[in-house]
Amino acid sequence: MGIAYGAGELLTHLKVWELVGLLGWLAGAVVLHDGVLVPLTTLAGGGLKRITFGLGALQQSIIRGALLCGAVMTLMVAPLLKARSVLQPGKPGGAANRTILDGAYGTRLALLWLGLAIVAAVAVAAVGLYGRRKVTKTRP
Repeated sequence: MGIAYGAGELLTHLKVWELVGLLGWLAGAVVLHDGVLVPLTTLAGGGLKRITFGLGALQQSIIRGALLCGAVMTLMVAPLLKARSVLQPGKPGGAANRTILDGAYGTRLALLWLGLAIVAAVAVAAVGLYGRRKVTKTRP
């Protein structure tokens, strides 16, 4: 019901060229996902599996999760880093207002990656230590 309502709203509120643009954008998103992102993540997963050969499945999943979080945040911050480098006063086309992008995005991204590496390393070590323990049952 909700999809039908949304489709009806699109058809009644958008002009023909806007619908064509929307369909082109959606097709581009599918091509980008299936043609670029899926093969890259498959290759990265295969390479990561070779690198982390001696680790257990849970430890490999922890590393994959940390890398995925870092990659998503990097993709989100990359446009801000690009905009910050372009919008500098004194450069051609630069902005006179320094408060447009006032964050230290590169530093914060580096700290995020460092934090992810530390948390993942501690978690992998904890899983490794816990997995090595022999649990003995005692009978009452």
